[in-house]
Amino acid sequence: MDAVGREVRHAARRLVRSPAFTLASLLTLALAVGANAAMFTVVYRVVVNPLPYPDSDRLIALDFGLPTRNINSGVKYMSWQLYYQLADRARTLERVAVYNLSGVTLTGKEGNPERIQISRATPSLASALRVQPALGRWFTEQESVPGSPPPVVLSHGLWIRRYGRDPAIVGRSLTIDGLPTTVVGVMPASFTFPDARTDAWIAAQSTRATASSLFTFMGVARLRDGTTLASARAEMTRLMTDLSRVSPNHRGWIATALPLQDAVVGQIARTLWILLAAVGLVLLVACANVANLFLVRSDARRREVAVRQALGAGRRALAGYFLAESVLLSIAGSVIGLGLSWGAVRLLVAFAPVNLPRLEEVRLDASALAFTLALSLLAAVAFGAIPWVRLAPLPASLHESGRSNTASRGRYRARHLLMGGQVALALVLVVFSGLMLRSFQKLRTVDPGFDARSALTFGIVLPDREYASRRSAVATHRAILDRLSAIPGVTAASASSCLPLSTFCFEHMVVPEGVVDDGMLRPRALFYAVAGGYFEATGIRLLRGRFIDRGDVERGEPVAVVNTALADALFPNQDPLGKRFRSSTPPTSSPNAPPWLEIVGVVSNTPVASLAERTLVAQLYMPMSIAGGPDIPAETMLGPSVSKMSYTVRAATPPSSLAAAVRIAVGEIDSNLAVSDVRSLEDILDRAAAQMAFTMILIMIAASLALMLGVIGIYGVMSYVVSQRTGEIGVRLALGADPGQVAGMIVRQGGLVAIAGIIVGLGLAYAGSRLIASLLYGVSARDPVVFAATTVLLLTVALVACWLPARRGARLSPLEALRTE
Repeated sequence: MDAVGREVRHAARRLVRSPAFTLASLLTLALAVGANAAMFTVVYRVVVNPLPYPDSDRLIALDFGLPTRNINSGVKYMSWQLYYQLADRARTLERVAVYNLSGVTLTGKEGNPERIQISRATPSLASALRVQPALGRWFTEQESVPGSPPPVVLSHGLWIRRYGRDPAIVGRSLTIDGLPTTVVGVMPASFTFPDARTDAWIAAQSTRATASSLFTFMGVARLRDGTTLASARAEMTRLMTDLSRVSPNHRGWIATALPLQDAVVGQIARTLWILLAAVGLVLLVACANVANLFLVRSDARRREVAVRQALGAGRRALAGYFLAESVLLSIAGSVIGLGLSWGAVRLLVAFAPVNLPRLEEVRLDASALAFTLALSLLAAVAFGAIPWVRLAPLPASLHESGRSNTASRGRYRARHLLMGGQVALALVLVVFSGLMLRSFQKLRTVDPGFDARSALTFGIVLPDREYASRRSAVATHRAILDRLSAIPGVTAASASSCLPLSTFCFEHMVVPEGVVDDGMLRPRALFYAVAGGYFEATGIRLLRGRFIDRGDVERGEPVAVVNTALADALFPNQDPLGKRFRSSTPPTSSPNAPPWLEIVGVVSNTPVASLAERTLVAQLYMPMSIAGGPDIPAETMLGPSVSKMSYTVRAATPPSSLAAAVRIAVGEIDSNLAVSDVRSLEDILDRAAAQMAFTMILIMIAASLALMLGVIGIYGVMSYVVSQRTGEIGVRLALGADPGQVAGMIVRQGGLVAIAGIIVGLGLAYAGSRLIASLLYGVSARDPVVFAATTVLLLTVALVACWLPARRGARLSPLEALRTE
């Protein structure tokens, strides 16, 4: 151990005496290790780490497909009837639970009215996930019977934020949407099902006798021990077929359940793995850079190593001599990189898209430390082995150390190989970043079908207890709109049940007039209940006919405006104006709402889930006075409930300046109403492109690091070449060679290596481009413009990096150059 300690101390002194080499190596390693540790942390916590539930590998998310509609999978919703069918008869499932998400208004003496997200869940959810509240208890079966007082379980975050960790919270009465509820428990901080935005859970209430056939709930189940996912799918499909004999709404459906972790992570897993691979390439470029530095350092110490060999030092002792430096550098670089990764993880969490799953779980932990330690050990062994492997026998070492500073062809070949590898890997990342940039530019030029400028949006939910009828809800919305229209600077104000680029909209099948509604599957459309002036407020463009105006809403006119996708689906190659259609389930309990809707206008398509939608979604807009409401059974399928509406206010002033005035206007109508999700239409538009922007920025950062390290590597190699050929350059200049020719000779040498690296890099980028094809929009993964532009960019940068040391060498005085020999 004394010998090891002595070798480490000597290595530390040698590194201190070489500050340029030490700092360059440390900075390069720290940047690469930090980037990899940060990205590994995100991938591990989001994709690899099991969900925080016991035996989480047995949990499945219930998912369904409808092959007759070319929907192979991806339908997440199910009915109460199917829940009871599975809970009672499925033998492959140990436990089944259903839940949904909705926004409610929480009021009480603890603070102002607050808009929170709740999950209505069955009592079986806690046992399916095998979790227990940190305080109190979960729901009981008796509390899920309609008419029972609905209990509520708070999330840990809401308990801290609103109630200050009050241990006496259990048993307290709260008011949610005007209904009194009782707190029965508080969940632990680690429980965030179904996502981190959930503030509370309320008992979902139904019975087998009153179970609905509407698909309004999502499901989760736990597989019995010894059963497989495939057998569970087969059994659930059979049970759905049995159910369809008494409930036609379930006809043709199949079960396509998937592991809960896959459902939670979704498509983001592929993106994160690609990002990890990108920073892995940065690490390879950095290693090539540091390896070149070690080569230069080993060449400069040939005489010292030869003397050590002559004094009896064996290969084992020389291995310790070399490894001591590489271990110190690797450990120090990893420690600095770990600090950088801590900051990078915090930035990633802060600026990641809000829909990135399990974001609240992302943090540095033991796995990240182990990953960083593994990287440092690999780097230490690799860098320490470079001079040791190239160690020559003693006679050759003495002969080589006695020669001039001109390096051998073998040494040049090794450096050029590393230099070309850096160029190739850097080009791969630059090409990928160029493809992402082009794709993002294409996405931002997509016409969203509405005008996002100068418009503020927010949401309001009217509690059913105070606003028990559709008529009272509509009257309240009109009163609020009147107050909003009176705000100075406001040019238009309206409301709708769903905003553009909102995924949770009312959806159902529609049938055109003249077609027998025989229960066959019809075109599906999103229903929007709107107030007068909605299209003017959002800037959705009219293509034919007219908009829905305030008179239509006040008179309850049975009219509708459709987008081009629905018009083409219902009436292909026809003029849709004046034609009628209705929901495929005719209304039975609302005589004031005619079942047929006459098309009075056609508007542009607007995206629903993202700007990159490749399939147009059918949409229809109807007066809010003939849509659904708290006094209208959901089974009538008239349309979305007007209890929950999103408002759009367009003004000549910046949207952010309207927020305070909007809250005052709403408070003047009802001070207990919470104004939620206050944001501009431009924010909604930006959020729709946030995931691609996030991916693009990270890949561009990786490409920039690789390009910077590659350029530094090229410059370092060519500078060393110039220093080693100083005597040769002096002779050429003394014999009358033109300095420009000398510089050109050096640039050609480096340029040929760079070109070789570019050729290899183009091949790698071309072969690997299919890996990121799923991340692109409107751009081919092998776009020739991107490949050409990035090739020119990298070649130009590489030639400049070669030219700078070449110019310095060509300006040498022949006398000074020859003196170095």
